[in-house]
Amino acid sequence: MTNYPFETLDDVDDIESLNYAKEALANGIKEADLMDSIRKVGRDNARTPMQWSKEKHAGFSEGQSTWLPVNPNYQEINVAEALANPDSIFYTYQELIALRKKEEWLVEGDYQLLSTADKVFAYKRQFGEDTYVIVVNVSDQKQSFAKDLAGAQVIITNTDVTKALETKCLEPWDAFCVKVAKQ
Repeated sequence: MTNYPFETLDDVDDIESLNYAKEALANGIKEADLMDSIRKVGRDNARTPMQWSKEKHAGFSEGQSTWLPVNPNYQEINVAEALANPDSIFYTYQELIALRKKEEWLVEGDYQLLSTADKVFAYKRQFGEDTYVIVVNVSDQKQSFAKDLAGAQVIITNTDVTKALETKCLEPWDAFCVKVAKQ
């Protein structure tokens, strides 16, 4: 699920957000700027109804209304859609959990943060003789990365990793983990 696009303070139920808004407005902050902040960090994002399906109220309730509004994107982003798509985030998380349970290097390996572009998070894990590199584009824009990973073995990915490795360019939200070839 994504954060709800709260438009005005009338949409907000979170007492911390409302208290923050009262103080910010008293200090001259514009409501539009304030709402940008609340949309990003307000607790109501985690409190909107679960989006189970494309049905009324996202399949969450058969009542007339819900205590907070359902995100308007529930037609596209919901549990039923995720379960029907083998490439969805649901199955990616299933793979990540299984990998975490199976692979000791994810927990025990030495960790080293790699130097990257601002919107790319990358690190390597060294475990015994093996080296693993994890690269994630944490933005909605293409990002470049300079690390040469030719010949790497793909462990898990949500992208065409061959293309990403050749072009050294990540599409929005791309992520992969590779085992680096021994030198």
